[in-house]
This record gives sequence, structure tokens and C-alpha cells, in this order.
Amino acid sequence: MEKKSDKNYIKIINLLIIIFVIVGIAIYVSNGIKKKEPENKSYNNTEEMKEKAPLIDMKNTDNAKIENGEKVNVSDNLKKDKELNGLKITNITLKTESGISKFTATVENTLEEDFTKKIVNLKFKKSDGSDLANVETIIPTIKAKQTGKISASTTADIANADDVGLSIGTELFDN
Repeated sequence: MEKKSDKNYIKIINLLIIIFVIVGIAIYVSNGIKKKEPENKSYNNTEEMKEKAPLIDMKNTDNAKIENGEKVNVSDNLKKDKELNGLKITNITLKTESGISKFTATVENTLEEDFTKKIVNLKFKKSDGSDLANVETIIPTIKAKQTGKISASTTADIANADDVGLSIGTELFDN
């Protein structure tokens, strides 16, 4: 005949097993939810972008040349100075580096008033005029008659772009 303490011992073990199973299921479900990524995720740091980057087609050298293992855009159209709402965009460069396409430029505020920070859409075009990719970046606040810099990075292979169009988006407010 079993003692009362043996029955209690078995009940406690069964209860602990049930608790462990429930906790294990909760952890498994929680980790599964955290690992899901949205399909159109934007990557905030270069290391994360490198991990997710598609392969850059180093054989496609339309509007580009290969220098030191990097694809560098050489399109005269892309490098031409651009004007956007009183801003002069100069010193445009576009290249790939470690599997990431990087756009940089100098922005001069030619106006008599300060330019307030805004999102800008960069629309990269192929030689035939068709769209290659759209990338958003931010033009910072630039005082009247002063200059600033802009840059944008993407995992898309845009180093072969023939030109880039710029359009102002939403105004951003500093908090």
C-alpha cells in the first residue's frame, strides 16, 4: 500500500512536468514570433545589410568600372549637378562596397533661408530610361548659403544606374 507522502511526491513531479512543458511551449512560440521578419524590412546598420545583401553583378559594367574589387559608377548623367528646390546637388558618387550600393553627394543651400530637414526620394534610372530602384534618404537641415552631405545605402545593385532623379518628400521635425 502506498503512503500518502508517495502520492504527494508523484503529484508534485507530475505538476512540475506540466509546468516545464508549458514554459517550453511558451518559449518556443515566443522565439518563433521574434524571428519572423517583415518582407520589406529596411536595414539600419551596415553589418545587417551585408548579411542580407543580394549578390552584386560584377560582370555588368554598363555605366560602371571595377576598381579594387568595387563597382564604381562612371555615368556622366549621374554625376551631373542636380537642382532641387533651391538645393544644388554636386559631387555625386555611386559605388558598391562589400555588397552594399552607396550613394553620396554634397548639398548646397543656394537660398536666402534655411532648408528644413526632409526625406528625399532618389530614383535611379537605367540607360533606357526605365526605373532601376528607388531609395529614400534624408537631407539634413542646412542653413542659408551653407552646404551639407547626403548619403544612402541599399542592398540593390544600383551601381549601373545611368542617372538619378531626386524629389522632396516629407518634412521631418527634430524633437
